[in-house]
Amino acid sequence: MGFRLLPLCALLLTLCRPAAATPPPLPLYSALGGGMEEVVVEKSIHLSHLALRKQVRWQVLARHNGISEPYRLKKGMTLTINNTHIVPTELDHGLLINLPELTLYHFVQGVYQRRYALAVGRRSWPTPTGDYRIVNKARNPTWIVPASIREEMAESGREVPERVPPGPNNPLGEFWLGTSAPGVGIHATNRPWSIGTSASHGCIRMLPEEIAQLFPQVEVGTPVKIIYRPVKMALVADRVYLEVHPDIYGREKKPLETVKHLAAVHGLTDRIDWDKAAQVVKAREGIAADISLTPAPIPGSTTAEAPTPREMGLLPLQRQDRKVE
Repeated sequence: MGFRLLPLCALLLTLCRPAAATPPPLPLYSALGGGMEEVVVEKSIHLSHLALRKQVRWQVLARHNGISEPYRLKKGMTLTINNTHIVPTELDHGLLINLPELTLYHFVQGVYQRRYALAVGRRSWPTPTGDYRIVNKARNPTWIVPASIREEMAESGREVPERVPPGPNNPLGEFWLGTSAPGVGIHATNRPWSIGTSASHGCIRMLPEEIAQLFPQVEVGTPVKIIYRPVKMALVADRVYLEVHPDIYGREKKPLETVKHLAAVHGLTDRIDWDKAAQVVKAREGIAADISLTPAPIPGSTTAEAPTPREMGLLPLQRQDRKVE
């Protein structure tokens, strides 16, 4: 009898086992920022400096404007810049960081303030994703060097300090926002050239002048959400936009499949020009592009133009199920 019961018991255990959690569907966003602009260079600077200020990858800016090495911009040059971007809205108050985008978005009580360029953890030492909060703030912090970093320094033959006082040699710079993610903070840097790359030991670096602006606006307890979204899609005024970034941690193996999944989940498959979508995925420029399948015009009428993106500051957020007109 016991032998006969064993298969039944196994079946009951299988039926009673909790089902695997279904991951939440990828969000469809509803707001654009940035746009096309012409910029006249006021003084000789390196291309990367302008790219960081405009939140565009310097390689993309160089390619779009036909600029080659040594990537030095001369006074009086005119550049065309497209920094159209989809605004992610997983939270409506606090700091939202999208790691592949190398960008921090600041929201205050449902109002989008602005975005900031970042350096994040390198592939071998990635910045974690999740929901956190600001747990402490400091100006001119002393860096207590973690044991893991001291070990790495020792292996490479470098001097291994336990503490680094405030000053030009301190990698935290003048401002520190500690998060509840273990060992992860948002801080200034004495290596501003690293911004726009994945280069840290997990912390989040900002340009010194930009964190100086953000620091007084952020209180202890402010929510911090860190996401990993190399692919973003938005529906804005009945137009479909797609933005694709390099997959810095190698987690998005088939981005075009992700785009197709997003479109299917949100009922947009038949509204997309899939040749355009494939081009955006291949380029991975981090610029939002209109991939709408333009409908045939009705005789006697004109086709409506797509909305012109604009830089968004102090903009109340829209619900995810509403369109931005």
